[in-house]
Order: sequence, then structure tokens, then C-alpha cells
Amino acid sequence: MISSITSTDVSDEYVEQVERLLATQAPQRETTQVNKWGQTDFHVRLHTYEAPGSGRTMWAVDYSDPVNRELEESDSREEANARYEELVRDSAENLGTDGDGFQERFAVTDVDGVPGPLPKLPAVTPEQVGDLLDTAGDPVLYLALDDDGDPVLRIGQADQVDSGVTVLTRPQVLDELHLSDGNGRVTAEYAAREAYDFAIQTSYLAHTQTKAVRGAADLLFTAPAT
Repeated sequence: MISSITSTDVSDEYVEQVERLLATQAPQRETTQVNKWGQTDFHVRLHTYEAPGSGRTMWAVDYSDPVNRELEESDSREEANARYEELVRDSAENLGTDGDGFQERFAVTDVDGVPGPLPKLPAVTPEQVGDLLDTAGDPVLYLALDDDGDPVLRIGQADQVDSGVTVLTRPQVLDELHLSDGNGRVTAEYAAREAYDFAIQTSYLAHTQTKAVRGAADLLFTAPAT
């Protein structure tokens, strides 16, 4: 009905009536993306309505990006759903990385297998920084999913954890505190005595791992979080 690329075969009046209908209802399905200012500048939406004039039940897929607009009408729900998912998946292939190097994601989506919104991510705590010092072996702090599929931070051994989800390592902690295991394994208790402003340094180190948690989340959540 509307196309930035090809001509259409319906009247302008009909298109205007349908657009007014769509403006008054919530979509049946929706995928959106926001720009750096937090504004929605891309969407794919699936609507259903009674066609003006005939009263037939119709379906429409509304696609809009900063350059193009397409509104495609169908009398088949299955056909419209398939077109909706096709447009979303095609758009997902063009998602890149943002200014921080993270995966660009849809702000809202209901299509499986495309980068959807992330859930609330856990923050690294100073206590976890200390735990890395006290855990035997070669411990790392990493992002995992609990039994409910929610992201949590856990400590495991480096050789058993994917480097992509590793958030913080024990050597990183020692380096930040300007300590080493040269004369015996450093513990949190020992570091608290030897390191300058131990509490402040561990708090700062924990705070700086926000980006590491975000990067790990990109690996864990390739499909929309629900």
C-alpha cells in the first residue's frame, strides 16, 4: 500500500484510512530499534483490522527505517506473519556494533534468534574481587545463566570457562593492587593489609568491570531475553 521503492495499486484515500486505523491500535507484533538519542527510528509492526469499505479482516506489515517506508497488506495471517519475520531477520543481519563495540540490539522484538533487549545485568561487587584472591587454583569471575535463565556472576576455573564470558581474572586483581604471589599466595586478608586503600581500589575495580559484563552478555544473549 505504501512503498518508498515501488508503485502501489490502491488509492491514496484507502491508504489514508488504513493509516488512521493503525494509528489508533497497538500492533499484534512489534520489533523496534532506538538511535543514540533514545528515539525509535526503526520498526517492523504487524497489524490486523477490518478493511475500510469491505469490512474484510486484513493484515498489514508496517516497515519503517530512516530512509524507507513499506506498508504491505494481506488477507492471510500466515503470509503476513511470515513477511514480518522475514523483514526482522533481514534487518538483524545488518545490525553492527555500537560506539562501545557492543552488539547493536533491537529495543523490542518477539522474533527468535535475533539480538533482542538484554535483561538487567548483575554488577561486580568488591566482595567478588576479594573472592578471586581467596579461591584456590586459577579462578575467574564469569557471567552465566541460572536455572531461570537470568544472568548471574560466578567464580570458576579459567580452563573451564569460556574467555568470552570472563569478566575478571585473579591476575587482573593482583595487578590492580600492585601485588604478586612471588612470596606466597596472596589472600584478601593479606591484600587488605598490604595494598594502599584496599577497599577503595577493590570498589573501583568492581565498578570498572561494567563493560566486561556487557560484553559477556552479548555472547550469552543472541536471542531476545524474555
